[in-house]
Amino acid sequence: MRVAVAAVRDWLAEKNFPEAELGAWELALIEAGNNAVKYAGAEAKQLPVVIEVSAGERDVEVRVTDHTGGFDWPREIKLPDADAERGRGIYLMKSLTDEIFYLRSAAQNILVLRRARPAAATEIFPDPAQLRQKLADAETALTDMTSELATSYESLVALFRYSSELGTQTDLQEFSSRLLRDLAQLAEADGAVLRLASADGKNLTTQFALPEKNSVTLPPVNLVEDYLKSVETRAARTRQDIWFSPEEPLDKNDPLRTAMPVGNGVCHAFFVADQLVGTATLDRLAADKPFTAAQVNLLHTFVDFLAIQIVNAKLLDERTATRVTRRELEIAADIQRSLLPAQLPVCAPFVLAASCQSALQVGGDFFDAMPAGNGNALIVIADVMGKGVPAALFAAVLRSTLRSMPQLYSQPGELLAAANKILFHDLSRVDMFITAKVVFLNAREGKMISASAGHCPLLVSGGAVDAADGPKNSGLPLGIEPKVFYPQAVHTLTSGAAALLFTDGLSEARAADGEPLGENKLQSLLNEAAAQTPDADGAKNFLLRRLAELRGSAPLADDQTFVLIRNQS
Repeated sequence: MRVAVAAVRDWLAEKNFPEAELGAWELALIEAGNNAVKYAGAEAKQLPVVIEVSAGERDVEVRVTDHTGGFDWPREIKLPDADAERGRGIYLMKSLTDEIFYLRSAAQNILVLRRARPAAATEIFPDPAQLRQKLADAETALTDMTSELATSYESLVALFRYSSELGTQTDLQEFSSRLLRDLAQLAEADGAVLRLASADGKNLTTQFALPEKNSVTLPPVNLVEDYLKSVETRAARTRQDIWFSPEEPLDKNDPLRTAMPVGNGVCHAFFVADQLVGTATLDRLAADKPFTAAQVNLLHTFVDFLAIQIVNAKLLDERTATRVTRRELEIAADIQRSLLPAQLPVCAPFVLAASCQSALQVGGDFFDAMPAGNGNALIVIADVMGKGVPAALFAAVLRSTLRSMPQLYSQPGELLAAANKILFHDLSRVDMFITAKVVFLNAREGKMISASAGHCPLLVSGGAVDAADGPKNSGLPLGIEPKVFYPQAVHTLTSGAAALLFTDGLSEARAADGEPLGENKLQSLLNEAAAQTPDADGAKNFLLRRLAELRGSAPLADDQTFVLIRNQS
């Protein structure tokens, strides 16, 4: 509201309004605007409060439109009693304007304020009698409000200090203890207790208490079981201030009796976004001196500052944790990229091309290609269940495991069985598994020997997948059983033909209409790529373009990794 009111003030200042007029309008609009915000219901909090200002030759009119429930306009506007909780705002606005009235409706309300525009030097001076009457009215209003404003000076100083600290004070314990001390002093309380809701929302635990010795002796409050005996629980459950006095004392089993055995007191529960934050209780030993409405309002205002500070502290912790997590993911992504082969091995007449795209910053797809002696090569493609850091870690472990057994490269089935035996304990302990396909390229014979651990089939251009590579002859994914037999399939790749190892991110890729690509259409794309391009890189780029066209502007739903093998003899 201060930003909006400042804009109105600046606009009037541009029209050469004197400082006294600017100050009067500023005070009146701050009061009107704060009421429009304060009394808005839950659904209305998202609706705008509108301030419309028009300056004519003779007067200025301001309309404040709100979406509160509205109120009945008093027949007579006068300064309320010192203990009254409402009415000062209307009296202040009336004193600062010439005309004020309220238009109330079911959908919205409009508060209309009018004040005569100050006469310019060339205009006729107003009636001296009117000036004297306005001066007398202003003096009366100022006199009536002087005593209340004087007693509020220390409160305002404290509130301004706490408002300046919001978002900068990191020590919540120190902030809350200072706030409670200031509140107790300004409200003339002999004791005070501040409790905060536990993380699970089931208990209230003591954050600070005055006198400070009570912080140690006060037991926690159970929000479910202590409803009948605890004023703090009743305040939290009913969302209303709960008063106690010598006539209506605390229950004998109320935990607060340790700190507040006699006297007058009030307990206030405070919330943020409809979630209980805590309770604050004030106590006064004098039996005949209950807290005034102004002092209770001070209690509400102070704990509102505390609630904001608590939310700020939680947001700060969350932002810090998010930054740490983001940095960890960046490091994991760097590590994962470093595990991919920087250079694909030469295995004439076979030529390799590969692509790996992660749906998240760190993915579970993985491929590797390494020389296998005598001009041969070993190709591995795998998909770890899940995404993120755990999947990336197991991909790295699989890479290291397979590279540690070069003596088994020419027998992919035995290589997978050995890797499964090594990884089974770790994978089963965290309920994860890995699908993988291993292909040994025999350069001299121009053949491919493959074995599958529950992975997608090997696609070959110009024909269907060999029966030996079908789902029935694929072994279980790594990590399901400790001992698994993995059958092998042999494929011959003729000159110009291409073979594709891929993860399910390709076959399950969806078009804009939601239809998945599927293995049959992926086979057709491979056939087109082999027919329309001369080499492995050309076929790879062809597939990437077609996959991007299929996806359109939608982000990747799953990791997409493939290795393309082409006979370029």
